[in-house]
Amino acid sequence: MHKTALMSHKIAIIYGTRPEFLKVFPVINQFHLQNKDILIVNTGQHDDLLSKMEESFDIKPDFRLSVQSLDFTNSNLIAKLINSLSDLIHKENITKIVAQGDTFTVLASSIVAFLEKRKFYHIEAGLRTADIRMPFPEEYNRRVVSLGSDVNFAPTTLSQNNLLKEGIPSDKILLTGNTIVDMIQYILHKENIEIEYQNKVFITAHRRENIGKPLQEVSQAIKELATENPKVTFEWALHPNPNTRKIILDVFQNEKPENLIFTEPLPYLETIRKMASAKLIISDSGGIQEEAPSLKKRILILREETERPEVLDCNCGILVGHDLQKIKSEFYKIWDDEKEFMFKADKNPFGDGKASELILKALLQ
Repeated sequence: MHKTALMSHKIAIIYGTRPEFLKVFPVINQFHLQNKDILIVNTGQHDDLLSKMEESFDIKPDFRLSVQSLDFTNSNLIAKLINSLSDLIHKENITKIVAQGDTFTVLASSIVAFLEKRKFYHIEAGLRTADIRMPFPEEYNRRVVSLGSDVNFAPTTLSQNNLLKEGIPSDKILLTGNTIVDMIQYILHKENIEIEYQNKVFITAHRRENIGKPLQEVSQAIKELATENPKVTFEWALHPNPNTRKIILDVFQNEKPENLIFTEPLPYLETIRKMASAKLIISDSGGIQEEAPSLKKRILILREETERPEVLDCNCGILVGHDLQKIKSEFYKIWDDEKEFMFKADKNPFGDGKASELILKALLQ
């Protein structure tokens, strides 16, 4: 008899970056709450920042692979990830692999699962833009991963429809909601954080497509807004990337308004605290677009398009790109009008906070 038929399933959750960890933590937490076994694997794609985050949520990975993305070209990184994950899957006899999102860790995990005939489960499947090279390489990664997944956990009806349009069979798609809603609910409750609308704006900007002139424009817009609104605090959490920092800080070289505060990258809990107390968020982050509705905040999105159009459809987010005039005019439309800056929706487009329970149930079947 074939050996695997006798084996009970061994499930591994694999992640390698901070955004992935935030989305898989609610699922790991569900396993722990229900006393079910789960192997936790950190590929080490983003090391230092991620270890700090794991500590803050009391998570100790069972395996830490040291595949840091700074050391390799993209192709080398994928080859190294495939190699390390393949060894681990055989050594530990892992039969079900779970990964989230659109990083190289997910791509490598899904390739290994497919080639080694293990079941693969993709959390947050079905996000799409119209261009396979935008964002690069994430759009390519997520399209490829969907093809080989045994179950695609779609966060929204829109992502579910994207998968159906691509010919993914409906019995391989499960609409769950987005686990980030579970995460925010968990944090607000655990840390006792209130949602307020103080005279503050919270800002982040880091995407590859904004590096260069677009980021200069954005910085100039923020500089003008801060100068024109001296009683408003503008808090900008900088990204560790030195290129991004240089572009931003050069714009403020000669004069920086006193009410503009630059901070180092913030721990996640601190970021949630800052967003929960701000009146408005300005960012190009995909994660923050998903967090904003749970925190009841409007967000000006520093991008030309978004793979999370749900945030536009519910009128929580507004695409402003890097157009100085547009950033300013949308800011002023929202700022002094309570009906505008408080995001009120009967239904969060990203779900009800029960995604991790549905995912756990599917994994245990």
